[in-house]
Amino acid sequence: MGAVAKVSVAMQKQILELHAQGMTARKIAKVLKVGRNTIRKIINRNSVSEPGASMPSWAKTIDWEKVRLEVARGVPVNILAREHASEVISYVQFWRQFHKKYPLVPKVTMRLDHRPGEKCFFDYAEGIDIVNASTGEVQTTSICCGVMAMSSYTFGEFTMTERRSDLIRSMENAFRYFGGVTPYVTVDNQKAAVNQAHWYDPEVNPAFVDFANHWGFAVIPARPFRPRDKGGNESGIGVIQKQFYQEVRDRTFFSLNELNRVFREYLERLNTAVMKDWGVSRRDRFAGEQGLLKPCPPSNWEVAEWRLAKVHADCHVQVLKKFYSCPFKYVGREVRVKVTAKLIEVFDQDLNPLAAHARLLGKEIYSTDPKHYPEEKVALTQFSVQLAKRAAEQIGPETIKLVEELLGGNYPLKYLRRVQGILRLEQTGRITRAALEHAAKMAMTYRKLQFAYVQSTAEYFDKNGNRPSAVRSAPMREENSMYLHNNPSPKEEK
Repeated sequence: MGAVAKVSVAMQKQILELHAQGMTARKIAKVLKVGRNTIRKIINRNSVSEPGASMPSWAKTIDWEKVRLEVARGVPVNILAREHASEVISYVQFWRQFHKKYPLVPKVTMRLDHRPGEKCFFDYAEGIDIVNASTGEVQTTSICCGVMAMSSYTFGEFTMTERRSDLIRSMENAFRYFGGVTPYVTVDNQKAAVNQAHWYDPEVNPAFVDFANHWGFAVIPARPFRPRDKGGNESGIGVIQKQFYQEVRDRTFFSLNELNRVFREYLERLNTAVMKDWGVSRRDRFAGEQGLLKPCPPSNWEVAEWRLAKVHADCHVQVLKKFYSCPFKYVGREVRVKVTAKLIEVFDQDLNPLAAHARLLGKEIYSTDPKHYPEEKVALTQFSVQLAKRAAEQIGPETIKLVEELLGGNYPLKYLRRVQGILRLEQTGRITRAALEHAAKMAMTYRKLQFAYVQSTAEYFDKNGNRPSAVRSAPMREENSMYLHNNPSPKEEK
């Protein structure tokens, strides 16, 4: 009995199933790697417990209805076996007798029938370690697997991380491998694609949405804790782990490229092997849906960075120390900014486009579209403009003139940020009120209205007073020595 007790219930069921199919104990032992004597004991013991056979004496002493109620409450059968009959029989015998009296009810699940070319699943799983040939350091990898929902046609590749950039590149490689794009893509709830997992209303990452729009598919996040939502992918990863992982279990890989090269060879075998349930290969089934895929775009998606920014009173957002305009009605609101190598795009919270600018890379710090400013009359009524004028009045008349000059014209908000910076010099105590008045007068006199000129002039005034800077003067000469050569007149020569 001891040897039998060590064989799991699942394995005993396999032994009985093979025996029912006519397989001998010797053949079963060879297939399942279990001792022949153990197999014979399991078969013999089961033969006296067939339906219709009399109940063993030990079983008659147990209140099976009470056991059923305990199981219904969630108590495991192995615990009940230990409590009721551990000194008489094994857990397996108890389990078999219980389910003989109360047969297992098969768990009914609905088979999902997918339309050809409609959907693709993507998911990550733990990968295979690689070894750095130089240092001997062991590095972990992940595997990104993409599976066509209907045909189970499979693509996968190993990556060093599960970051968004790696996920996106793997998905692009999968689409190129499939030769097209499905209308729908189901992804797991990793942060690379989904900001907030939710049963009914998951929040997809804006960058991932932009990537999906570029390739032309809709994102369907899997429901949390529901692996059946991406059952095809879970099954595909399981096949890879059982087959490929075992094939290379004794092999050491020294680079990601080497690992992926060997894996691509395996993928060819996997996709061309005949599937037992269908009698054809994954590639054969995929051939029927490949023509239904949407064509791949000519270029891959450009990696973008997304930021949050607040629209300033001058209708600009600040991005990487540069300023870009957007429509005035969004002043004071938070917007989303997409940053790429050559472009800055501004969107509202629902990802509706608001503005687009060529990215500033030189010394210039402003990119402004005049259409984003309100009309002059509307701009002058804004609270920020009125506040700036009141602050200038508290400083002095010269400052008022400077502020009105900068806020005048067709676009009063154009220099609002500069005005606020000039006024803040005095408000924060960096310069005195008299210094700002002097600087404002000089700025208006010489038409140098830049912030840097006003600041430097005011700081010089506070340090040196209203004195001109020291300038080296020309030497004074007497009137009769103004010329280098004092030539005699013609009369004197005579």
